[in-house]
Amino acid sequence: MSTKEKGVKDRILETAVRLFQTQGYGNTGINQIIQESQTAKASFYDYYPSKDQLGKAYIEFYGKEQLVLLEKLQSRSENARDFIQAWTHILRRQTRNSEFAGCPMANTAAQIASTSPSISEEVKKLALRTVDFLSIYLKERQKKGQIPKNADTQSLARKIFASYEGVLQIWKLTGKISALDDLPEMVDAIIKSSGKK
Repeated sequence: MSTKEKGVKDRILETAVRLFQTQGYGNTGINQIIQESQTAKASFYDYYPSKDQLGKAYIEFYGKEQLVLLEKLQSRSENARDFIQAWTHILRRQTRNSEFAGCPMANTAAQIASTSPSISEEVKKLALRTVDFLSIYLKERQKKGQIPKNADTQSLARKIFASYEGVLQIWKLTGKISALDDLPEMVDAIIKSSGKK
């Protein structure tokens, strides 16, 4: 792919990312993306033959960004509490941006229902990758004695991911940024109870 072609494809995706995040996948039309990305219609369809394929690329893009963020937070955090506190801080900062609408994968999945199997599959893969990332991180913390030895890190990771998604939904539903501050407390409770049988 030439630099010019890559530039057009990137411009289309960047425009779609911005519009999908601010307006939602369902409220954004292909013609708006074409117009705002200043792309010829034929060029758009050369790169993305359908809106579903663009939606899948959007979720892939978000997934890469999300995992890079989590890796950075992991490398800077001494323990799980620091990691979750840093993640919460990032979420709070994102909410100050009027274009932030919550978790792109949850929002897109909710908007498409089951009408797009390719996007649904991409969302599912990203959710599972995120849980796996958290599970591996927690297993490392378990080896350092920061997580109870008998804790099931995969189950723990699912609960932490559910808490993350939950606080974002509560924030969206209520408009109260303080909902995000519940995440560290919820994760602490989950981790403490994980060692009890």
